[in-house]
This record gives sequence, structure tokens and C-alpha cells, in this order.
Amino acid sequence: MRILACADIHMGRKPVLAQSGHSSWDAIIEKALSLAVDVVVLVGDVVEQEKAWLSVYGPLLKGLQTLKEAGIRVIGVGGNHDWNIFPRLVQDSDAITILGLGGKWESLDIGCVRFLGWSFRSSHEEANPLKEFPSDLPNPSLINLGLLHADYGTALSAYAPVQEQDLLHSGVDLWMLGHIHKKGRVGAAKAYYCGSPYALDVNEMGGHGLYLLETEEDLHFKEPLFIPLCPYRYETCCIDVSGIADADGIQKQLTKSIRLCIQELKYEGTLFVKAVFTGTLALSLNLDQIMQKVGDDDVFFIEEQGVVAYLLDRYEDQTELAIDLQQLSMGSGPDALLARKLLDPIQLDRLARQYLSLDEESCNSSAYSRLDSSSLSLEEAANLARQAGMRLLQAMVVQKEGER
Repeated sequence: MRILACADIHMGRKPVLAQSGHSSWDAIIEKALSLAVDVVVLVGDVVEQEKAWLSVYGPLLKGLQTLKEAGIRVIGVGGNHDWNIFPRLVQDSDAITILGLGGKWESLDIGCVRFLGWSFRSSHEEANPLKEFPSDLPNPSLINLGLLHADYGTALSAYAPVQEQDLLHSGVDLWMLGHIHKKGRVGAAKAYYCGSPYALDVNEMGGHGLYLLETEEDLHFKEPLFIPLCPYRYETCCIDVSGIADADGIQKQLTKSIRLCIQELKYEGTLFVKAVFTGTLALSLNLDQIMQKVGDDDVFFIEEQGVVAYLLDRYEDQTELAIDLQQLSMGSGPDALLARKLLDPIQLDRLARQYLSLDEESCNSSAYSRLDSSSLSLEEAANLARQAGMRLLQAMVVQKEGER
């Protein structure tokens, strides 16, 4: 049996580079037909939200009907975005089966595979759905495939938290998960996040597509095979600036590094690159000014080896400044005082906690109340606080040298 697994399509949410809010769904249909699969599984968040329902209703039904006419079964589970849409969908189409409506585990046997699934009952599910998983639901004489939209690896979450031991002890041969938009295997359990078939924003780096699952001699699944689908890709590229003395050298290193990334990716298509600068940055250089100059040019960056690469207007600065903190701290004045603070773990911890408090205060303000926020860890806050301190120190040192 051949099964195509996907999740987090978010129909109705139009990616920046897609033609419509159902472009990825159309591509999934085409891929299912070309691969001649037997079943397509949809692991939640097929639709972005209820208000997008009317805009995607027609394309969704049309795609399901196309699959049905090709003899391809469709099985899904509801996620936190489409939990209230699937009950209506099954009333309007007999081309899809939704497992676990109402938050109760269900199974469906097709050939040598038993499909097991659970669906969200509301937009938030704080309980672990696997705590109510019936131990007798898996069939030892069949290959069991679990479908679950969940937040893996945590005990506390508003989106169906599950932990590794829950999956390991379930008796299920393979789990396909939804909710996280990055694909790949998770932990030691035989479980994979499908990822989103198309990258939905610039933060969704790496390849996006589907997984092809194939049974072998009706006994077990082969290793899931990732099938690229998205016609564009976002990637980060590290640029080491150590030993570079001028802006022209930074730009040459940027071009060289991106070309190397293209060679290593072995990818053909449209590539959007986020630059991540590392190494030791000369005090005389200002990355903001250099990158602004690069951005003033045409947005097109480079084309070679079947790749058309564009440089994103955002970048990440992970560089260290060419400042001897120890030596500077032995002097006097504001720069020496700041250097001593940055060398003192207690002072740096205090700065990190202040940074963390300001970040949480900003995220809790009414202006950001409608956005999903991800809280910083203390370590991340410490790194950001230290980076901000080093930038301030750079300005102090450059100003001091200019006054001499």
C-alpha cells in the first residue's frame, strides 16, 4: 500500500509566493495522482480558520472528488484550526473520512493497514490525548498508522501535548504528526512531523512537502520517504567575517558563502537566503550600513546551478566584536564599566532578566494580543543582552578613538 501523508496545509492562508490560498492543496492532488497512491492522510489544520471556509470550500471539495474518482481514499483528523470545519465537511462529501471527531479515538482498516486517529474538540486541548488511548485499539495482525495533531515533547501546551514515552508505549508502528510546520522524525519514537507542504512565511526554513509511506510484504512500513513539493525555499547561510577589514570584503564573502550554500543544498528552484553573520567583526565595520547598501541594489542576487537566489532584507548578527573585554575592563570611564558588567556572570544574568522582562511585557501588550508569541529562554535573553551590550560598547570605543 502507498500512502501520502501531509498536514498543516492551512488553506485560505496564502503564502507570499503562492498563486492562491489553495495552491498547495492543488499540488498535493497532482502529486497523489502522479504517484498513484492508495490513500491520502491529512493530519490536521487543512483549513486556516473558519472565516477562510468560503474561499476554499469549492477547491477542497473538488480535490476530494478528484481523488475519489481516481480510487484514492482520504482520511483525516482535525487540528486546532479546522476542528469545527471537518464535521460539516463529512456531511457534504463522502470522499473523506475523519477519525476521532468529538475527541474519541477511532480506527479504520484499509487493506493491511489500520489507521488510528483523534481530532481536536475545540481550538485548545490542554489534556494529553494519548492518556485516553485505548490499549486494544492497535491491531497486532495489521500495520498500525497513528494520525495525531499534537504538540510533541512537552507536558504543558494548549495544543494536545504528548511526550515521547506515550508514543513509544502506544503499540502503534508509525505515527504521522501535525501542528509543527518543520518536517522530520522526532525523538526515539517512530514518529514524524509532516511539516507544511508549502513554506507559509520566511521563518519556515528548509524543504517542504509530503511523506510517502509504503508497506513491505504487508508486514511493516518502509522508512518514510520525503517528497519535496514547495517550488521555493527559505534557507539561512552563515557568513564568517573574521579577518575582513572593509565593506567590500564583507560583500565578497557574502557572495562566496551563498554560492557554497547552493552547492551543498543540491536544490533546484527559487531560493530565498537569510544571511547569518558569524566570527569576529572589525570595530570599523557596521553590518546595518553594509546590508542596507546591498539592499539598495536589485532584489535579485545570483543565478547558477538551476537556482535563482534572492537575498532577504533581514539578517542575523551573531558576530563577536574585536574588543579585548579583559583589557578594557581595567581602565576607567563608561566603556570600562560596561566591559566589567559584560564579564561578570551575575551582572550579565541581571541584564538578561531585565531583557526577558521587557520582552514579556511587550508580548503581553494589547498591540500584540492577536499574535502567537514564543517566549525567550534565559539563555537566549542573555545572548541578546550581551550582544546589545557589545554593540553599545562598540559605539563607545569608536567614539573614544575618534576623539583622540
